[in-house]
Amino acid sequence: MDSVFVAMDLVRLPFQVEESSDIRCEKCFEALERHQLDIALPGRMLGTCESCKAWYLIDLEGGVMVLLPDESDLRGI
Repeated sequence: MDSVFVAMDLVRLPFQVEESSDIRCEKCFEALERHQLDIALPGRMLGTCESCKAWYLIDLEGGVMVLLPDESDLRGI
């Protein structure tokens, strides 16, 4: 197994958990589509941007999100 190290910037969300309907992409500022993958973890979501194809891991309870690595990051390009 190979290891890849990538830097991920922590983005503080500028709202309370109850106001989370308009989370924006940090790259292109379009609204993110939110996906709740585990109903047991309602505050943990995956956010995807239809415009620039960026993916984010979102922690609503912590009020933060991180931009996930893309293919070029994982391939070391």
